[in-house]
Amino acid sequence: MTSALKEELKKWLNQLAADERKDPTRYHDSGMLFRLPNGLAVEPVLIRKKFLKWQDAHPEFPRIVFHGLRHSSATYQLMISGGDVKAVQGTTGHATADMLVNTYAHIQQSSRVELGRKFEEGFYAKQESPSPQAVPAAGEPTISMTALLELLKNADPEVKAQLRLALLT
Repeated sequence: MTSALKEELKKWLNQLAADERKDPTRYHDSGMLFRLPNGLAVEPVLIRKKFLKWQDAHPEFPRIVFHGLRHSSATYQLMISGGDVKAVQGTTGHATADMLVNTYAHIQQSSRVELGRKFEEGFYAKQESPSPQAVPAAGEPTISMTALLELLKNADPEVKAQLRLALLT
């Protein structure tokens, strides 16, 4: 749980407690996280109507059904985690990793296509003469392997990513 979400939930739980204190005799705790000020559960149709109003006010977003938010979240989490199925399974609450993988297999398709393209380019690339950068010019100083490794350890993440890409292609 993110710290921002944790803070929002704390505020919400405080609001629920305040609602109950207002009129404890009429308050009926449904045990649901989302409930009306009297403690009763919010009917799904009310959530749907509220979401539709929000969508009307925000036409810049594609229209989806409310449950689609769960799918969008899982899809985004898989993309930003680099496909870490177990981590996403933990945050989304899917019963098994297989269920998550089967539901969101379409996300992996673009990754497989990209991997195939890179493999093909690297494997079938014609070996040409070494680039002038690869061979030091006469009298140019060389660097020891230890010094090079130290430089790479301290490089910024973007340089490391470019190097990793260069080594893999």
